[in-house]
Amino acid sequence: MEVQVSGRKVQLSPALRQAVETKLGRLERFLRGEHRAEVVFLEERNGRIADKRDVCEVLIDGAGHHLRARVAAPDPFAAIDAAVTKLEHQLHKAKSRVNGKGAARRRPAPGPAEA
Repeated sequence: MEVQVSGRKVQLSPALRQAVETKLGRLERFLRGEHRAEVVFLEERNGRIADKRDVCEVLIDGAGHHLRARVAAPDPFAAIDAAVTKLEHQLHKAKSRVNGKGAARRRPAPGPAEA
């Protein structure tokens, strides 16, 4: 999987880039073929809330999958963890929809044995 990590008005440490590539590498077990992941970090400030929130947006495109997760957390490492958890859930739903019980019902029923 090709991973592109960027930040909007945020400095990204090499440790954070490495963590992003490691975490998104876990998603390859759900994916087949070539996929591209874009990860964007930004700071979200709210005048009513004293704390700043780090936002992580992850977009995955390729081989028929178009997934998106946006998570806000007090820490960028916590944000990427939560985003990967959301993406795992989305991919699991998509995979079970294709390979689950519904796929067996859509196939034509086998007829009587022809001799």
